[in-house]
Amino acid sequence: MSEQPLSDAVSLHLNPYFATEQGWRGLSIPGNRKRKAYTVLHNDKVLVTALLTGIPGEYGLRHSHESGELSIHFNGELKPGVSWNPPGVFHGGIPAPQPSLSDSLAANLLSQAQALNTENADVAWLVERIAELQAQMIELQRLLADRLRPEPSPRVIVDILFPPFKTTVDDPVLPEPKTVVGQWFD
Repeated sequence: MSEQPLSDAVSLHLNPYFATEQGWRGLSIPGNRKRKAYTVLHNDKVLVTALLTGIPGEYGLRHSHESGELSIHFNGELKPGVSWNPPGVFHGGIPAPQPSLSDSLAANLLSQAQALNTENADVAWLVERIAELQAQMIELQRLLADRLRPEPSPRVIVDILFPPFKTTVDDPVLPEPKTVVGQWFD
């Protein structure tokens, strides 16, 4: 692969509102999954897409890219982020619920108490206190998540794909997975 000298480099400035190739993603999908997508640059070496998101409660679709995806996102003013999704790793969509440590601990202790088949009042008291602590931990997790939730604001995502520009969309909201090569709108 030969490198292009800087003197031959082309400067690209794009106002996404005037991009010629544009469309919506998610129009045919139930729920709040609609995203305005713009093709910034597409040739045989790279596909660059800009997406405007940020509607409260909006979710994309879970998908993966055969060649991986470099994603640059801007949350509000001067808060850029960059992420890399390796080839074949699904990302996007509604986050899957994660089991909490407190749930696992309480269930384990409860099963141990039942397995011991004891009528020991101390064990019963301990299991009850752990269940109370578990409820308090869940409430604290909810309060912390509420306080750390960012204010709703527009978000810009710039996704960079490399050949073969193959995307597999596999989200529970779809009846079956679909594969798209190149830019995808629906």
